[in-house]
Formats: sequence, structure tokens, C-alpha cells
Amino acid sequence: MFHSDYKHITDRLPDSLVKRAYQGLLNHSKNPVPLEMISGKSGQIESYLRHKLKVYKNSLNRKRKNMAQEKISRPQNWPECSVFPASPAIYVTDIGVQTNDYKEENNCRVMNLQIFYYND
Repeated sequence: MFHSDYKHITDRLPDSLVKRAYQGLLNHSKNPVPLEMISGKSGQIESYLRHKLKVYKNSLNRKRKNMAQEKISRPQNWPECSVFPASPAIYVTDIGVQTNDYKEENNCRVMNLQIFYYND
């Protein structure tokens, strides 16, 4: 595949990206790179691999940064929920089908949601 002198770069990339870079050079639509140049030593190939490594590291840093921000922005005592009530009040009607255990559990959940909504 790539020259062994570039092992210090390709070892830091996932195998899938190394293969994609190789195929991208080999099958470039406007200016395909000959196989001999890809597997030999070339300043252009080295700078291409360094660029791929830089892009890969930047994407990892962005993912880490986003994950850290999500942890900070999410309240610690409430489970993750992407749906919030549209109005400030939630009404539960009793149609007489629920057992007492479920009624108490639902009333508790409604009360917690109302408290959560009004405290924001």
C-alpha cells in the first residue's frame, strides 16, 4: 500500500481511512496517482497523508468537545428527554380504568414534570 516510511502517519489513522485514502489517490477522477508513486516515497503523498491525519484529529477533537458540552448542559438529576410539553400545564383525566398503583405513579410523574417545567 503506502511506503513504509509513512508508517508513523498511517498507524495513527484507522485502517478504513488508510484504505479510503489509498483508493482516493488511485481512483481520482481528474488526476489519478500512479500505483508506483503511491507505494513509493513522495513529498506529495506524505503531505496528503499528514493532511488526512490532521482532518481525522480535528474530527475527534470536535466529537470530544461536543460530548463534553452535552454533559455540562444536561441536568444531572433528570433523565435525558428530547420532548417537552408545549403548554405549562399537563392534565390527566381519570377514566376509571387504572388501578390505584398506576394512578399514584402517574400523579407523581405529572407532579414532577410540572415542577420541572415551572422551575425552568
